[in-house]
Amino acid sequence: MNINDYIIQLESLINTSSAVSACNLTIDRKTEDIAFISGNIEFRDGSALDFKEFCESARHGIERYKYSYNYRLASDILFRYDNAPDPGAKGLKTFPHHKHLKNNKIVESKQMELEDVLEEIEGTFIVKED
Repeated sequence: MNINDYIIQLESLINTSSAVSACNLTIDRKTEDIAFISGNIEFRDGSALDFKEFCESARHGIERYKYSYNYRLASDILFRYDNAPDPGAKGLKTFPHHKHLKNNKIVESKQMELEDVLEEIEGTFIVKED
């Protein structure tokens, strides 16, 4: 998959979510194969997801060198996934991948993608309309 296809996939993922009310994506192309993608997704319940990915197209797909998915309600952080070399996460088996919880606890996490985070938000936090 190349970066252009990946960006189209992200846009489609966001645009097809019934929980999303608005989105702002910024694509900063570093080269033909490398991009810094950042965005803000607003949900219909008033919560928001700020995210960023520094990625490159590779033989096996997209390589995400850096990522952060910060889910919040106003300025109250509900959770954040990232792969920053956080000293508080060094003891985790999944380091550098980890999740920050609302109570400031850091727990293990697999390497996350936007699709995973949206599924968690839609399945756990956003109340489904009947």
